[in-house]
Amino acid sequence: MQYYQLAPEENTFEAIMVDVTHRCNMKCHNCYLPNRKIPDMDTKKLLDVISRLPSKTFIRLIGAEPTLRSDLPELISEIRAMGHRVSVTTNGLKLSDRKYVQDLKNSGLRLILLSMNGADDDDLYEKIDNMSCAEKKLRALYNCVELGMIINTGTIISKGINEQVIAKQIDLFRNIKMKVPPVLRFRTVGLIGRNQGAERAFESEEFLELFCNSLNIDEENIIRNQISPQNNVSGISFKFINVIVSLVDWSVDVNGVPDSGNINRGRITENWKIAPFFEDVKRNEFGY
Repeated sequence: MQYYQLAPEENTFEAIMVDVTHRCNMKCHNCYLPNRKIPDMDTKKLLDVISRLPSKTFIRLIGAEPTLRSDLPELISEIRAMGHRVSVTTNGLKLSDRKYVQDLKNSGLRLILLSMNGADDDDLYEKIDNMSCAEKKLRALYNCVELGMIINTGTIISKGINEQVIAKQIDLFRNIKMKVPPVLRFRTVGLIGRNQGAERAFESEEFLELFCNSLNIDEENIIRNQISPQNNVSGISFKFINVIVSLVDWSVDVNGVPDSGNINRGRITENWKIAPFFEDVKRNEFGY
């Protein structure tokens, strides 16, 4: 896919990623958006762009860390009032405060994607996210469960560092009862922005084999239980026990773009247009 930009009225993407802030309260070893010097996205201009979309769209509020915006609940309410679906992708540190999760729910938020690179293991979080934060992550998870939020998790698997988190994550959710099955999204190290390097990344077939071994199932079992990919991402998704496991494909093309050619995911650009998500991230790597 060649790089292009669309006016909001011309949008064709089912989901639009919105980097509402470049600020973060963590310093993870893998971060595709590591520049902290960019000002927060202007609220009026952002809402103007969203108001001009031609049809109902999945608006994913991401960052760096979107919960650092004090007006996040208001943003959610405004976007919901326009008739769009909305989610928040977060490291979860602020969600360890139950009242804050309740505020997000009151604003109309129902779907949260929670980063859990270490499951319940502080040592793994130190190795991947440069912080011992298992207690806060678990508190955030249980707050979201108890308040009835729909939960997706995002977990980076770094070769030789945290492969064991796959089984840990499954075990963590095994006894959690939810009306909507959680989607546990796993991906290998993305070779974009700040990352732990190609030596920590898995090839697609190697990644699939790792999951077969970690979950003690064979590839035929995965194929038999396969469902449509989740949340406009490329890869394989399948049912396993009481969860949906999604193996996200972030392999890069010859231009170093992960998930290239994805026609479902756009991004609001620096000049208030909409472009293919990772094509725009790569174009602005270490910048916007």
